[in-house]
Amino acid sequence: MQPQRAIQLAIGFFLLYVLGVLGFFVWNFHASPFEVKDPAAWGQFGDYFGGLLNPALAALNVAVIVYLAIEVQRLSEAQRDRKHESAQRVQTAVELHREWNSEGLYQSRTSAGKLVRRFPELSYFEIENDVPYEEASHIWVVVGFFQRLEFLARHGKLDSEMVRELFGELFIWWWVVSFSTQLERCDCDARAQMMRLKDWFYALTSEKQRTPWLERANRDLQKAREQANLPPFVVLG
Repeated sequence: MQPQRAIQLAIGFFLLYVLGVLGFFVWNFHASPFEVKDPAAWGQFGDYFGGLLNPALAALNVAVIVYLAIEVQRLSEAQRDRKHESAQRVQTAVELHREWNSEGLYQSRTSAGKLVRRFPELSYFEIENDVPYEEASHIWVVVGFFQRLEFLARHGKLDSEMVRELFGELFIWWWVVSFSTQLERCDCDARAQMMRLKDWFYALTSEKQRTPWLERANRDLQKAREQANLPPFVVLG
């Protein structure tokens, strides 16, 4: 039983007990004590009433104190849990940033960035058919990283402000230059995940924040398309 429910029941039983004490007096003496004019009779009634109610009041006080102690402990534990969860979200964001800047992922994202700009008109599956597997696999390493980021973000496991600062511009670049076109043409779960991640980042940022990111990414996209002799193409968002 919840402490709050228990204290409500205790108060209810106490009120019933008070009515029972009064009812027993009226039933036993066939008169309401409030009709008596004799001060001595009032004193006797006070002794009777206090003698029966004081133990009940003491028990009720104990119940209230126990309830307050439980509530204070619960609130303290909830606050501690919130601080712990907040620290965990920060730590997870830090670990992702460390992973992104690790030597292995740095090599993969650098190679993948060059590859998607080299073939801006092809989907990832088409790129896989044109280059060795070892080279094309770098693209999926980057996609896999952002898939993990999307999963953690969707389940509230990341500090939103930190992720926005650490990965906002990075993701927008990949969205504009590659995900919105090359991955969009791939029939795979990653396509839906990148769309959700894009919506998540857009919800965290203002248009003013995104504008320079989009401009820089579109410049790189236009340059890649010019080098591939393709017509201009701009991703607005």
